[in-house]
Amino acid sequence: MTGWADEGLLATIEQTPVMLLERSVLADNVARMAAATTTAGVALRPHAKTHKLPQVARMQVAAGAVGIQVATLHEAEVFADAGVNDILVGFPIVGTVGIRRLVALAGRCRISVSLDAMEVARPIAAAARSASVDLAMRLEIDTGLMRVGVQPDAALAMATQLAALRGITFAGVMTHEGQLYGQARDRATLAATTADIAARMVTVAERIRAAGIDCPSVSIGSSATAAAGMRAAGITEVRPGTYVFNDGTQLGQGSATLDQIATVVVATVISRPDDERAVIDAGSKVLAADRLIVPDPPATFGTLPGLPGHRLTRISEEHGVVSLPAGSQLGIGDRVVIVPNHICPAVNLADELLVVANGRVVDRWPVAARGHR
Repeated sequence: MTGWADEGLLATIEQTPVMLLERSVLADNVARMAAATTTAGVALRPHAKTHKLPQVARMQVAAGAVGIQVATLHEAEVFADAGVNDILVGFPIVGTVGIRRLVALAGRCRISVSLDAMEVARPIAAAARSASVDLAMRLEIDTGLMRVGVQPDAALAMATQLAALRGITFAGVMTHEGQLYGQARDRATLAATTADIAARMVTVAERIRAAGIDCPSVSIGSSATAAAGMRAAGITEVRPGTYVFNDGTQLGQGSATLDQIATVVVATVISRPDDERAVIDAGSKVLAADRLIVPDPPATFGTLPGLPGHRLTRISEEHGVVSLPAGSQLGIGDRVVIVPNHICPAVNLADELLVVANGRVVDRWPVAARGHR
């Protein structure tokens, strides 16, 4: 039984809602992914936006990760302060202030940045030249998410321009295949679609290399696709994030089991208006507002392990409404354990995580890199 499910532990929590982190499950998740990538012969660069915790980043690097990816400059600064010395800022940096902060980071540790436009690349390269710092750029490829990234057929032209820029190093190509969460409904389809995306990325890299441009990194990123992606010939790096904690989406996708859930929210029943519903003290300001899209509807706002037939069907800012099965004994004052659908924004909403070991709270870890600035 996972430690956070212990009724004795839940009874010791003075106030809810609160987020718990089971230390042994965290350690197992870190070790499992590190071992898998080592066996596959690919680099592991975890996306630290999931946990935002220097303690976890240090564990990942100690286990063999080459560095981390972050989504914001604030995250990069926090992790650089914590001693992480290889950081990919996986977000185009636009504007004088942001570029200044990026260049300052490049003076402290190995920094790379992803982008998809020369209008982004040129001012960064100019600032790096002026500051005499080493800064690497990765070209993001759109493999179906339709967010940022150039189309595969346009990658060679863009890579050629990037490689010609003075002041930066062209470090390779990357993609985020996040669209597969909503498209692949079984593990076989997920693996096949991941293999197709990996093959497209490798083809892009081969075209760039054939033009005489070094393309050292061919990187894909998603916890759900990591297992299939790391086995694809020509992929050099995977960038999973959610695996470190796991969440309801990973459960639905089949990428994790309940015993691999490291982080949960504990809430309290505050109202039992009728036989069909109970209300808890955790809403969108705790769980985030992501609806569970895998498996197929009915969509819920969190998984309730240990409460079969109970579904978290509605949330507002402070309240969560649980639809009850006939005969439910859930009552006011009872504690409810919730696996968030999407752990990344849920962690970003927490001030701290209570660290659990051997059935008791042993530490409190402030979410040091939360926020967006």
